Amino acid sequence: MEKIFIDVTQSCRSSNNSGIQVVTRNIFREIKTIHNIVPVIWDNQLCKYAHLNKRELRNLQNPFSQNYKPKARPNKEENPFYKELFYSILRIRKCINFYSKEKKNDFIVFPEVFRDKRVKHLLNLLPPDFKRVGLFHDANVLRDTSKTPDARSKNFKEYLQILATCDFISCVSNESQEAFFKHTSKRKVSQITKVHHLPMEKPSFQKSFPATKNPLIICVSTLAYNKNHLTFLKAAEQLWNEKLKFTIELVGQADPSWSPQIIKIIECLQKKGRPIKWLQHVDQETLEIKYARCLFTVYPSLYEGFGLPILESLIRGKPCICGMNGALGEVSKGGGCYNITNQEDINELTNAIRKLLTNKSFLEKLIREATLRKFDNWRGYSHNLLSFFNSP
Repeated sequence: MEKIFIDVTQSCRSSNNSGIQVVTRNIFREIKTIHNIVPVIWDNQLCKYAHLNKRELRNLQNPFSQNYKPKARPNKEENPFYKELFYSILRIRKCINFYSKEKKNDFIVFPEVFRDKRVKHLLNLLPPDFKRVGLFHDANVLRDTSKTPDARSKNFKEYLQILATCDFISCVSNESQEAFFKHTSKRKVSQITKVHHLPMEKPSFQKSFPATKNPLIICVSTLAYNKNHLTFLKAAEQLWNEKLKFTIELVGQADPSWSPQIIKIIECLQKKGRPIKWLQHVDQETLEIKYARCLFTVYPSLYEGFGLPILESLIRGKPCICGMNGALGEVSKGGGCYNITNQEDINELTNAIRKLLTNKSFLEKLIREATLRKFDNWRGYSHNLLSFFNSP
């Protein structure tokens, strides 16, 4: 390997720090310490890659400024069209011509999903001998197309076909690898595909707080269809009707195709005096405070490519209620989780939450299991990726 280019388009444009951005930022940080890695951004107006400006590099390395305020959709709020157009004009002189390069051992990594003009132009921008590496997260967009706008499904299929032309594919779980094979039947025979489960590290700073009057339950995820918030809120209402005392806080950005109906239910519960809040997309310090204050977490997602919030919860010693199917089972099987068999069963989810709220010895057992879990770190994960990408 000579020089590594990494497409960080999502992660450098805004403070959005959801799962894919967490992966991208950590890979860049770790590989940067041992290898020549160049972050690049796709410009959808110019239809070219370019080097990052100071603002974009700052967002990539540290997405949260000191005056950060929670947002429903960070990328949309921080990148209105007029700003994007202005940045495109300034970016003209930073554009990259990959065909002008002389070295043959360079390659580019795609750790993010893209559904823009890259699907039309990418193959023509890269020389045939320029190695391409993809990280595949999931094909959840295609699981239930009735819940996904047609344009998004179509664009995602185009993205998958581009990814299938890569020389190497790293999948974040066995579940994601199966989905990749299922939806890319025209993949090259010479393609190398391997599973690298995502790591998790203890936070550099952890806070401790006294127990709250009412136990706090948090749910960290985008307000999207597959995250199954509706069942969670129905289960919570059933327990509130039983006079159980607890507070719920939802952490995560909005998904325009599904969030409005979830927000409507949250507002109805608030009008009834239920202790529930949607905190939107928060910074890392706020997230750490919520993890420190909560009794346990609930991750009711129906299916995932991986499920980072489960590991985030466990590494902080907080038990998590989650499913046991697919990647959710892969992530949670080491202990610390209360696994339910059917996330859409309101009674099953209600019983799980009730048990963790009322059975102190069982909760303490899960806490012990969580604290004993061992995970790989981002440095080891990134080294494994480099070894895989550099294999013959």
